[in-house]
Amino acid sequence: MRRWWRRDHDQDERPAVDRPTNQPERPVREAERRRLARLYQRREELRYDLMLAEQARQPENRWTERLRELDAAIADLDEQRKALETAPPVLQLQPLPPVPVEVRVDLQASPVTVELEISGVVLRWIEEVDWAERGHQIAPAQLRRVEDELEKVLAAVGYRDPSPELLATLAASADLVAADALETVRRRQVWTDIRLDDLARPCPACGGWRDLRDRCPTCAARAWQVQQLILERNRLRRERDEVFRDWQRARDRLPIIQRQLAEVEADIRQLEEKGVRLSSDG
Repeated sequence: MRRWWRRDHDQDERPAVDRPTNQPERPVREAERRRLARLYQRREELRYDLMLAEQARQPENRWTERLRELDAAIADLDEQRKALETAPPVLQLQPLPPVPVEVRVDLQASPVTVELEISGVVLRWIEEVDWAERGHQIAPAQLRRVEDELEKVLAAVGYRDPSPELLATLAASADLVAADALETVRRRQVWTDIRLDDLARPCPACGGWRDLRDRCPTCAARAWQVQQLILERNRLRRERDEVFRDWQRARDRLPIIQRQLAEVEADIRQLEEKGVRLSSDG
């Protein structure tokens, strides 16, 4: 015979008992250790920043030393630029004589030739044409000087001991005359007579020589040097402004760094009082 027993739910409800666990609180402890390590690193960084900020408040520091170096370099560049701009010209004692230059162009010759005759001395150019394999011209024709007797020209007109600058200017001007003469003949234009002193004239600004286009290599070189000095001076000025701004930022951050360092040290003490250490045993 089956018997039904009625369970008394009130009697079966027993109070919950906290069961002991063997798992330590490692996640919380490891997180605190990592936070303490970060705080230590942050404290060292703030101490270094504090040292710089305190140094920036001193009359003599790394910024003032760098500013003096930049000021000296800028002043030296200004002196060099002034010396170039105010350099006295070196007077040429003997300008070239006004000897006529005879120009001859032979378009029927192969290759085309251009000749300049000065006091019986002949300078000759030939036209070089670059042809492709099938006979098509692939590059513009260029004149090449085949007889270079500039020293003989100067000797023929009685000019002794020419300088390298004079010879270079004469060579450049002679090449220009030959090219202009060939172009004038091909276009059937009127050629204007020139003289030897048109090829090289003393430069009143620097004492050098000006070519047929009134260009002076010495003045051009000086202008380039002045431009380079100006660019370097502007670069140093920008660096000086950046150093000065960095110095002011370091001075102004002193109270901010002090406050941040105090907060970090308070957080470190709080963790250390809880027993948090960086050692592996915890």
